Amino acid sequence: MNLALTSSEMATFQRCKRGWWLSYYRQLRRRHELPSLPNIGNMYHGGLEVYYNNGVTDPASYVLTIAAQQVEEFPEIADQVMKDAELAAIMVEGYIEWLEETGADVGLKVIGAECQVEVGLGETPYTLRGKIDTRLEREVDGAWLQLEHKTVGNLADLPKYAQSNPQFLTYDLLSYLKAKEEGDRSTDGVILNMARRVKRTAKANPPFYARHEVRHNVDELRAHYRHVVAIGRDIERVRKTLDEGTDPHDVCPPSVDRNHLWYCSCAPITTMFDDGSDVESYLADLYEDYNPFARYDEEEAA
Repeated sequence: MNLALTSSEMATFQRCKRGWWLSYYRQLRRRHELPSLPNIGNMYHGGLEVYYNNGVTDPASYVLTIAAQQVEEFPEIADQVMKDAELAAIMVEGYIEWLEETGADVGLKVIGAECQVEVGLGETPYTLRGKIDTRLEREVDGAWLQLEHKTVGNLADLPKYAQSNPQFLTYDLLSYLKAKEEGDRSTDGVILNMARRVKRTAKANPPFYARHEVRHNVDELRAHYRHVVAIGRDIERVRKTLDEGTDPHDVCPPSVDRNHLWYCSCAPITTMFDDGSDVESYLADLYEDYNPFARYDEEEAA
């Protein structure tokens, strides 16, 4: 078995196994969870993707153009689409101005944006896979770095726990292993590229953008490698028992906390699995089939 592990699936599996069972094993999602539905973060990422990948000099206009297409597809949410697009365009425009003022990208060569990276995990039957927002090469020494674009409420909170954040550890490990695979290149961590979700009006207080460097030493990366393999074994074991007909209650119990409603696909119906409700009829009416790995599969097919 060749199991491709992603940061998203591992996080879902660890947060709530019932949510993982619904999203990744049964591959179901709520019908309104369409990837094409816009939000500020996705629009902002889209603008920076064309800026870094395609050299688009006016990514803010690109954001508004994409939003107009979304309005045609989803006219019932046109007001929300344009509201989000307006803020995202302002943020993207401000980011370009910030780069010009600070020279934050000087000395950094863009390798690509939204880059899929996949590497084998030694003698295990697993690979580690991810999409990096922007891959960079530092011109002075050729070291690989990666920008992770984050829209945030403030610039202080994310750096407080960035060093131990599993997503950044996973992406740093991906880059490290890829560099070794391609000739023992050097890597130098992850750069959190933060933008506040504000319109930069006269009442808004700067700064609006900041970067925070996250570096992991070899010991940290080795430990995370072991953690990833351990999670992979757990996922493989649970998949095998489900394939053999084990009741999901026995291997995929829910894990509910105060944030469960916001991050888990099973949140609206968690109790329905346990109280005797006809949950399968509910799933048939309000959930749909989808491929949680489509963003990777599409690139492979391109």
